[in-house]
Amino acid sequence: MGYAARFEAALAGLELPGRVGIASWDLRENAPVLRGAEVEVHSASTIKVLVMITALRAVADGRSNLDELVPLPPERTRGTGVLFEMPSVPAISLRDLINLMIVVSDNAATNAVIDQVGFRAIAECTSDLGCTGTRIERHIMDTEAPGVLRTTALDQARVLAALAEGEALPPELAEHALAVLSRQQVVDRIPLLLPENARCWNKTGEIKGLRHDVALLSTDDTPQVVLAVLVDQLTDPVSNKGYRGGDGVEAIAAIGEAAWRAMVQPNTGFHGTEGA
Repeated sequence: MGYAARFEAALAGLELPGRVGIASWDLRENAPVLRGAEVEVHSASTIKVLVMITALRAVADGRSNLDELVPLPPERTRGTGVLFEMPSVPAISLRDLINLMIVVSDNAATNAVIDQVGFRAIAECTSDLGCTGTRIERHIMDTEAPGVLRTTALDQARVLAALAEGEALPPELAEHALAVLSRQQVVDRIPLLLPENARCWNKTGEIKGLRHDVALLSTDDTPQVVLAVLVDQLTDPVSNKGYRGGDGVEAIAAIGEAAWRAMVQPNTGFHGTEGA
């Protein structure tokens, strides 16, 4: 029995709230577990991984430099992050913007990186990584602008798998991206119930009534399992009041623990469906 069968069995015992999309597989087995994985939902901040990869591709091509200063507008996007509280800072390096965008999910940093690379480059990267249900067409929090921010659990898993397997970026920049993800400060979902020695590279997303987390998991420095969990249509008061806690957070933590247990159990044979 391989990872997929063990994870499926663990999921069968969970009661989950809202509408849940799950995509997960062991990168060595490539036998996916998919539940509602191609349902398009609001991406929230999970799209920041794609924005990071697009920016690092520009660095790889010589069109950008991690240490170049990127100008910041005087009026900045609210929401998560710190740049809104730092109006005296007129510019910041691309390196630091990427760090803020991922590690503390800074929305102003994200919009600055989007402006630096452009929506066309992000769309090209999205397509190149095999995403079929992901669209990044406007800035974060700019809800009155035309365009959408949409994604699927399967697309999110594809992006992280491509990063882990060296298909998204050259080795040095892939290592840089993984290092940034490993410093994630929002750890109340997939990583929450994992043991202290677990390795997790993750990015969360949240708006009212919605909680997401997408991650790579391993017992060492080499990612082994990819897991994307997107939960929307949450109705509990906490999920609809703010951006932390609630039924979706608890469900994602339980799914993360189930994935971890399925990953660390020894194989007893392998059965699964090829292709992800």
